[in-house]
Amino acid sequence: MSAGPSEPTVQLRESLRELLVALLDRGFGIALDTVEKLSRTFDEMAARGGYTVGALVGGTHAAVSGRNPVLGAITGAVSALSPGAKAAVIALLILALLLLPVTVVLVLLFLIVVAVVAVARSRSAN
Repeated sequence: MSAGPSEPTVQLRESLRELLVALLDRGFGIALDTVEKLSRTFDEMAARGGYTVGALVGGTHAAVSGRNPVLGAITGAVSALSPGAKAAVIALLILALLLLPVTVVLVLLFLIVVAVVAVARSRSAN
């Protein structure tokens, strides 16, 4: 009487292992193909879907990959814009940077006027 497993039992185990490996390989392959197809579909939607879809896809992609979803949404929205719209956004940002000192001065002048009016009212009330 032998203490080890018989030859057919060993062959059956090896065959079952090979079958399991093949099933897992095919299953993961099908799942990976499906994910890649879905990713391509989302990329196509972002490319032709406008800036809102681009922002949605960019934010989702960033969130899934562990990055900041707000920055991903901004990047996705800008990448979905046409070249003319991108140029307009860049021009507006440059204009905003140039007008920032003027805006700060105007806000400070407004605050000074509000403070002077408040002091004048409080003195006239007494």
